[in-house]
Amino acid sequence: MNPDILFALLNGLNLSIIIMNIPPVLSELMALYGGTYMQMSVLIGALLWMHAAMQIPAGLIVDRLGLRGAHILSLVCLCVGNALPAIGPDLAWGIAGRLIGGVGTGLGWLATMKTLAVWAPSGRAGAYQAFFAGIFSLGSILAYLLLPWIFAAGWRWVYLTPVVLCLLMLVPAAGLRSAPPAPAGERLSLGRVATMKVAWVLGLYHALSYGSMISLGSWVPSLLAEATGLESAASLAWGGALVMLVSGISRIAGGFVIFRVPPLVVSHGSMIALAVLFAALAFAGVPTAVLTLAIAAAWFGSFNFGALFHLASRLAAAGSLGTLLGFVNFLGNLGAVLFTLLFGWSKDTLGSFTWGFAFLFPLCAMTLIGGLLTLKARKSSCI
Repeated sequence: MNPDILFALLNGLNLSIIIMNIPPVLSELMALYGGTYMQMSVLIGALLWMHAAMQIPAGLIVDRLGLRGAHILSLVCLCVGNALPAIGPDLAWGIAGRLIGGVGTGLGWLATMKTLAVWAPSGRAGAYQAFFAGIFSLGSILAYLLLPWIFAAGWRWVYLTPVVLCLLMLVPAAGLRSAPPAPAGERLSLGRVATMKVAWVLGLYHALSYGSMISLGSWVPSLLAEATGLESAASLAWGGALVMLVSGISRIAGGFVIFRVPPLVVSHGSMIALAVLFAALAFAGVPTAVLTLAIAAAWFGSFNFGALFHLASRLAAAGSLGTLLGFVNFLGNLGAVLFTLLFGWSKDTLGSFTWGFAFLFPLCAMTLIGGLLTLKARKSSCI
């Protein structure tokens, strides 16, 4: 296998363990820091918010530094970001480190997506991007399996393990190739990308897909608790893990499917399925139905990952690809943040999670109509 592609796929495991190194030992770290649930949510969220905020600047940086430089900078940021919390059991060090880590994951994600877009075999960019995203999702499960054991060797190893992994990744990173130089006049500015209707459509498709999957992973236990009339969702936490498992498998499966099925068909088809599933979830009240529909939504919200980024990867030359992918991914991350908040607001204000799905259904339907009109005009260049 091409060493650049192998590095990119391995980086999926590396990034997932780094992003998910807190939740598997949350209770133990809360006791160590003497923190509250709110303080721990800040510790977890510091990396995620910075990761989301970095998508657009990361795209610009990747295009300017080149793939090798961007990967090395990402890994250096991740080493520093995980070394800082190991200084001492002070929450301030932990939060500062997670913020720096979010810079590293944001850069690393965009650099990896561009690496696969540039060096994957012809017509296979979306498939390899889907494999990377699937490995990332499944890697989060690996974090849950390993980190409790690692914590037993000392709390610092929760942070030092990512440092070791990143130091190991720096060795092959030094030998990576940069993208071929773009022909003169083909570089797109961020302003130009922001005016492209097709970039907005793909970004909104990604927001509704990735955003709904993350929302379901976060809220499925509570959705099930609401449907069963339970006060606590703790005993139903397995529902969230199941959603993430389904998501990882679906992303990989979607990568294989676009070898045979046009990415445009996969993209539109998944949005039709999601619109139907959101409408059904708005009325589902039986726990079995809620779980079945949520798993189906997680499947279709992940199945199209490779198709969407295959289409996005063909919209710009290599010199601007990071900027465009960053814009699309920023909208996807924004959807994950806003839709997760939507369900919490719906429950607190309107008394039920179902109003969140009642909002997502028409939004998905309107986005699909816009996608059918916009992408149809570009069909010949997108398939």
